[in-house]
Amino acid sequence: MKKFTLVPESFFDKEKTYQILSEAVRLEETDKVYYKELPEQKAVLVYAAEEENELPPVAELLRALSRIADHNKVVASVRDATISIVLAEGDRLLLANAYPAPDVVTAEYFLFATLRQFQLNPQITMVYFLGDTPRELLNDLFRHFKGVERL
Repeated sequence: MKKFTLVPESFFDKEKTYQILSEAVRLEETDKVYYKELPEQKAVLVYAAEEENELPPVAELLRALSRIADHNKVVASVRDATISIVLAEGDRLLLANAYPAPDVVTAEYFLFATLRQFQLNPQITMVYFLGDTPRELLNDLFRHFKGVERL
């Protein structure tokens, strides 16, 4: 699972990127820490990677928010036994996180738990997926959500 955190622009200090990330996740001494400014979210993504251009999947999900016209925006991706989820209400970002999901049931659990945490009703919410998504997961979600689409 990728190590990352999202920091409001006003709190970001590029001289302290390692410290910022280490306060959010456990870092190894060998971890290289980078950052990417996300002006559309008024935030900075701070992440650990081998190379600077290896952004965590959540970066792509954050960019996808602008392509969704719905008021409640849910974008997810399942990759490398991890589900990454981004939630927004209107223009307000509520959540950008990743969870270990070695199977479909666990991925569903985290998706529903995040919606419940922010009191978003699945019956009136569309969920969008980026990338390859297990067919079983998509089929299960159709029963609970207003709709499920791939971006």
